[in-house]
Amino acid sequence: MKLVVIFVFALLFPAQLLAQGERTQLAGPQVKTVTAAMLYEEAANYSSKKFQEFAQKKIEFNKNLLEQTLKEQRELSARNAATLAARTLSGDDLFYLGMLYNLAENGAASIDALKRYLVTKPSDAKRAQGARYILAQLAAKMKQFDEAERALSEYVKNEPQLASERFRMEDALARALLKEKQAERALAHADEAFKAARLVKPAAANSSNVDYSLYTSGTNLADILLQLKNTERAMAVLEELRQIALSIPSTRLYLDATERLATVLIDADRKPEAIRMLEESIKYVTTNVKEQKEQSGLLSALQYKMKQMQLRGELAPEILVTRWIDQKPVKLADLRGQVVLLDFWATWCGPCIAAFPYLKEWQEKYKERGLVIIGLTRYYGSGEGRDMLPDEEFAFLEKFKKEHQLPYGIAVAEGGENHNTYAVTGIPTAVLIDRQGKVRLVTTGTGSGNEAQIAATIEKLLQEQ
Repeated sequence: MKLVVIFVFALLFPAQLLAQGERTQLAGPQVKTVTAAMLYEEAANYSSKKFQEFAQKKIEFNKNLLEQTLKEQRELSARNAATLAARTLSGDDLFYLGMLYNLAENGAASIDALKRYLVTKPSDAKRAQGARYILAQLAAKMKQFDEAERALSEYVKNEPQLASERFRMEDALARALLKEKQAERALAHADEAFKAARLVKPAAANSSNVDYSLYTSGTNLADILLQLKNTERAMAVLEELRQIALSIPSTRLYLDATERLATVLIDADRKPEAIRMLEESIKYVTTNVKEQKEQSGLLSALQYKMKQMQLRGELAPEILVTRWIDQKPVKLADLRGQVVLLDFWATWCGPCIAAFPYLKEWQEKYKERGLVIIGLTRYYGSGEGRDMLPDEEFAFLEKFKKEHQLPYGIAVAEGGENHNTYAVTGIPTAVLIDRQGKVRLVTTGTGSGNEAQIAATIEKLLQEQ
């Protein structure tokens, strides 16, 4: 009988009539209790069903709609978990209870239920492995590292196993341990995560997922090795990642790994090697990538990266500014003795807006120690979804800055000269300039550790004389 019918019966008759796992005699036909599996499936399928409905009704997708739907799914999961928890449970019911708590983002309750389920020595091997998979990740997230490692160890001892699941468990543990400054312990899991990622085949997942697993595990392993001062092995891991990208082949992965290795070489004061590697990469792409559009995109990205690398350690080129907002006109040369962060951004750029909280935090935390932030944008000829002349767009920028409470000055350029000078191919791009006026970091994007890298570099530069 459909869930909607059961819910109607629940309203019409006392709840105790619907005994757990049994058929209940009513005045009419028999009604079966909603099972644990049904409660879980209802919650698990909620968002996909809602978005199918939205598509059928031609309701336009947007971020708010997504957030609201996921919130409703969490709330439904919590209600269904409460319904299930009120029963006397054993066996698979405990598995579904743990999964419902997981959907509801109640990590502690999910861990408890899944541990109780595994104690029952379940006969369904696939379901037991699924419980260990979720348990390991949740425990890592909640800093219960011993519990996470136990679940992972049991997963490895049993079948069936998926390389993608092994990757996610090992990766979750590595990142959580690193966040708690346990780099040595994190290293073992980062190593295993990278090994597992290499076993995830394109046939088992789409290529973007394979690239993601390889890149995130490889770069995370390299980052841990760098923290442990093992620079040579970190570079070897990144070079291995480049070779894997060539063998797949994955041009996107090859480009990303090349850029990351170039950055590590520069940071290790091996700029000539970084430039030479980029030159060799450009030659390789020119010779071996036959598809014209793909070759053009790769060459452009590598050439821009080369330009960024050439800027590293050199005096920062002066910026061209047409008008300033909440900042007296200033040249970079006037700011020698201070650490300067140039934030290339635009009002229409979602990732740029996502970076604002970090920029505000750095402004408040480091301003008195000598950090100067300049938000660097340009006239794009539009704003608020319509065309604008420069004066109107400038007024819009003033209003935008006020609405987002940006506490640092904004520099507005006429065209894209600054973007070309600093080889900015995407925004947000952050450029960090040291007290001597030299470029020390150029990084693009939000997330994926960018903010942590920027914050660490700010600290480092502020400590330098």
